[in-house]
Amino acid sequence: MKECCRKYLNEQFGGDTEVVDAIYAEYVSSLGPKLAEADAALAATGWDALDKVAHTVKGNSLAVGDQQMADKAIALRNAAKLQNRDEAEQLIAGLKSLAEGL
Repeated sequence: MKECCRKYLNEQFGGDTEVVDAIYAEYVSSLGPKLAEADAALAATGWDALDKVAHTVKGNSLAVGDQQMADKAIALRNAAKLQNRDEAEQLIAGLKSLAEGL
């Protein structure tokens, strides 16, 4: 577990390690499917769908204190709004890289 997430979740849940571990595990397991959705949305040039996925990843990341992932998701939302395919591809790759490190 990323230290920033552990600290944040422990503060939120009074150090209840069972709850913290469960929430973090759910967060990590949700990223793979969401990033697959992002790939599919980009492949279909579905900018609204890509924005929606990025919004969800941002919210989930902030909910566990993962600011680094949230920042990339915010940037992906901006790329989707600007319909910037190259930037979106790079950001999705960056999100996947961060997710692998979890």
